[in-house]
Amino acid sequence: MKLKLIILIACFLVSANIVKAQEKWDLDKCISYAMEHNFDVRKQLLSLESEKINLNTTQMSRLPNLYASLGQNFDFGRAQTANNVIIDNNSQTSTSLGVGTEIPVFQGFKINRQIKSQKLGLDASFEDLQQAKENLSLNITAYYLSVLLNKEVLNVADEQVALSELQVENIQKLVNSGKKSDSELYEAKATLANDKLSAVKAANNYKLSKLDLAQLMNIANANNFDIIDPSDEINNLINTDINLQYLLDSCISTRPAIKAAMFRIAQGHEDIRIQKSNLYPYVGFSASWGTGYYYTFKQDINSPFGEQLNNNMRGLLSLSMSIPIFNRCSTRNNIKLSQIDLQNKEIALEETKLNLVKEIYQAYNNATASKDQYISAKVAVEASKKSLDYAQVKFESGKSTNLEYDEAKSKYITSQLSEIQAKYEYIIRYRIIEFYQTTSY
Repeated sequence: MKLKLIILIACFLVSANIVKAQEKWDLDKCISYAMEHNFDVRKQLLSLESEKINLNTTQMSRLPNLYASLGQNFDFGRAQTANNVIIDNNSQTSTSLGVGTEIPVFQGFKINRQIKSQKLGLDASFEDLQQAKENLSLNITAYYLSVLLNKEVLNVADEQVALSELQVENIQKLVNSGKKSDSELYEAKATLANDKLSAVKAANNYKLSKLDLAQLMNIANANNFDIIDPSDEINNLINTDINLQYLLDSCISTRPAIKAAMFRIAQGHEDIRIQKSNLYPYVGFSASWGTGYYYTFKQDINSPFGEQLNNNMRGLLSLSMSIPIFNRCSTRNNIKLSQIDLQNKEIALEETKLNLVKEIYQAYNNATASKDQYISAKVAVEASKKSLDYAQVKFESGKSTNLEYDEAKSKYITSQLSEIQAKYEYIIRYRIIEFYQTTSY
């Protein structure tokens, strides 16, 4: 009975591992997982949280602070009592208690402007995060398509091996019947060996591309990692038109890099106002309350503890103003530096816009060219396949040599590889266009 139970449990565990091993990832799942586990994105998220905390600290600086103080002193030798009596060669102890508060009444609107500046900086950092996510998504997409490309290259290599094996069998039959020489058989076997070597290399490239994708996603165990092949996607993309003018009109104001640069320009204006705040007077208000207890050793002049605390209470209200007159031109120079920094940010925005337009044109031209290449490559595959079939018939009828057949086969394999390359080149180019059209990630 126990043996049956152990066998059932073992079967269950094996089947669970098989199901787990058969789990495949689509592109959206790969991107979502990478967003949660990529180190750069996670560090930028923590940096964003730090900026939020700094903003909250600045916002809270408008509120009064409150503090309490407690002190205990021991005096030896000549000392002064609470009644201002000087006593020689005596020791005493004193205890002090107090609370206080400080309130910034007017700082030239500096705190309000710091809050606005930090909010704009936070918005810019958020757009930087979106840009990082976009770049990660593009990288994941490129690596994902690289896996699919290498998988199809492996399929072509396996097909090439199958064709070479079939050719060896056909030549062997012809040799047995005396229609072909042994040299052609050895030639075909050599071709088969080279094709098998190419298949081994293709299989290794396929495994390495899956490992690269898994490492980019920070997957700890990539042994059972595999992806889904969206075989119907290319047919849908081929019939999709790309509107260049729409790309240009929609991207200029919606791209994270543009929005981040615009937020930093607005932040630059606030930074100038922050520096100008130092030209205004500073007004502050403070209040405090305290009391104390004094005890003199070897003297019978000490009042009770509670009586002293009540009698020694004191309060303070203070209103102060600091007027800047001359600080060695430090404030005015800081204003000029902030104005220069603003000009740099405006130049950076123009540069970002120019680079974006350049990238859009390049992406559009690359997508259009790769689409045309794929259509042409697909026609070439169909033509070379017919040529291979015709060469096969000619060879079997003895009207052509093995060299001519290998040449036809090589052209067919080359056209297949060109089609695969063009197909995934177009998919990645179109994906880039899609990212330019997307406003959120």
